[in-house]
Amino acid sequence: MIDKKVCLLILDGLGEKELNIANPLRFIKGTNFNFFKKNFPFGLLAASGISVGLYHNMPGSCENGYLTMGTGEVYFENFPRINLSIERGDFFKNPNLINVFNHCRNFNSRLHLIGLISESYTKSSLNHLYAILEAAKTNNLQNVFLHLFTDGFEAPPKSALSLLKNLQQYLIDKKYSYHLASLCGRYYALDESGDYALKTQRAFLLIVTGNGLFVDDPFVFLEQKYQDPTFSDALLEPILLNKDGYIKDGDAILFFHFENKAIFQLANAFLNPDFQFFNRPKRNNLYIASLTKYLENVDYPVIFEEQKIISNLSKILAEHKLSQIKFADESKDMILRYYFNGFIEEEHPGEVFKIFPDLSHAKTLEELTSKSKEILDSMVLSIKEGNFDFILTSISALDIIGHSGNFQWAINFLNFLDEYLGYVYETLQKSPYVLIITSDHGNVEKMIDLLTGEKHTVHTDNPVPFYCLDLQRKKEKNKIELSFYSKKILGSLVDIAPTILDIFGIKQPPSFTGRSLLKFF
Repeated sequence: MIDKKVCLLILDGLGEKELNIANPLRFIKGTNFNFFKKNFPFGLLAASGISVGLYHNMPGSCENGYLTMGTGEVYFENFPRINLSIERGDFFKNPNLINVFNHCRNFNSRLHLIGLISESYTKSSLNHLYAILEAAKTNNLQNVFLHLFTDGFEAPPKSALSLLKNLQQYLIDKKYSYHLASLCGRYYALDESGDYALKTQRAFLLIVTGNGLFVDDPFVFLEQKYQDPTFSDALLEPILLNKDGYIKDGDAILFFHFENKAIFQLANAFLNPDFQFFNRPKRNNLYIASLTKYLENVDYPVIFEEQKIISNLSKILAEHKLSQIKFADESKDMILRYYFNGFIEEEHPGEVFKIFPDLSHAKTLEELTSKSKEILDSMVLSIKEGNFDFILTSISALDIIGHSGNFQWAINFLNFLDEYLGYVYETLQKSPYVLIITSDHGNVEKMIDLLTGEKHTVHTDNPVPFYCLDLQRKKEKNKIELSFYSKKILGSLVDIAPTILDIFGIKQPPSFTGRSLLKFF
C-alpha cells in the first residue's frame, strides 16, 4: 500500500554557484529557499559532463538532464562512452574490433581507416583514431591506410595543415605502421544535402579506386592552397597520396566516426546492398565495420552498438498501477514525453500530460511570470485534489531568462518563485505529497562573465540543487550541517528516479545505476 505521493518540480536552468555579483540568487530575498535548505534534506547534484553522459566538463542540456533523471541510468553519448572504454582498456579487447583485425590476418589484406580529422570533437576524435592504431599495432597489422577528411567548417578554415603535421609526428613517435592514403574536404566526403552524384561519389571513388589528383607532398600542397584567402579545408578537392592506397579485394574498412549523420551518405555508398545513387566498382570479400551504427536497416559489424535503455521511472510507476500527471509548456513537451521516458514517446497506462503554451514566446517578464504561474497553479491544484500518485512539473522560465541575459528579469522571477514556493509548502502540509525540487542543468546562476564583463547566456557545468520537502524528514540543521550540505555534492541527476522509487517503497530495477539520496538524511 502506497502511503506517500511524490511531486517532482524541475526548475530548468537553476544551478548552484558561489553567491557573487554574476549570480542573481545573491540579490533575492530567498526566504523559502533558505528555509527549505535549513529544515529539509538538501544537497547538490552533478548535472554536467560524465555524470549525464557527456564529455568531461561539458555543460549539461535539457535532453541529457531529463533523460538521466527519468531513466535512473547514464546514457553515454558516443564520444565519452568510447573514451571511457579506451581508458578502461576494454576498447582493445572489443570482439567486433578484433574481428576486423582477424579478417586482415586471414586474408593477408590491408586495413583502411576512414574519417574526419578536426580540432572539433563533434563528429570524430583523434583519440579514437590513435586507439585503433594502437590496437592494430598490438595485433601486428602492418598495412594500415588512412583516408582522412579535412574540416574547415566546425574548426578554423585552415587548420588541417598543422593538424596533419602533428598527426604524422605522433604516429612516427609511436612507431605505428601506417600509410597516409588520401585526403578530401568534408564538402565532398560529409555531404548531408543528398548530393550523391557530385559530392559523395567523388569521395567514394577516391577511396575505392584512387580516382583523385595525385599529390607527392600534402604539406606543400596545403601550404600552396592556403595562399588563396578564399580557400577552406572543407573545400579540399579529393587528392591521392599513395598510388597503392585504394581499396582492393579482401581488404577491411573501419569508419572511425562516432557521429552518424554527417557520414551517412558515404557509409550508405559502402554498406547498403540496395544502393542506387551511382554505380559502384565491385570489390570482393570486403569486411566493413564502423565505430558506431550509421545505417539502421543494414546488418553489419559495429564496434559500439547503441546503448539500450531497458526501463524508466514512468514505466515502473505504470507497472505498479500508479497514476501520473506531467505539466510543462510546449518547449518541454518532447523533453518530457521522449527523453524523460527513455526515448519512448507512447504514453504509459495512467500517464497524463497537460501541455501549456510555449513560455519562450513571452514578450515581457509579466507574461513569462503569469504563464509560469498558470503551470504552477495546476500543479498545486493536483496536490490539493490528490488524484495522481506522481506529479511532474517542468518550469522553463529560468532557462529562458538565463539565455536572454536579462539580469533584472532573473532577480524578479526568482523572487516570485521563492514567494510562490511558500504557498506550495502550505499546500503540502495538508497532503500526502513529498515535494522534490531540482533542475536539469545550470544556467541562470551565472549571467555575467567576470573576466570580460559580458553577459553569460549559455548553460554551465555547475551542480544543481536537490530539495526534498518530506514533512516526516523535517529537521533543523545546525550551522556546521548547513554549511556541509550547502556545498556537498551528494550524487547526480541519475539518483532522482531511485529516490522517488524509494519514497514509494518500490524496489529499483537492476538497470538503474543511481542510488536513493535518502540514505544521506
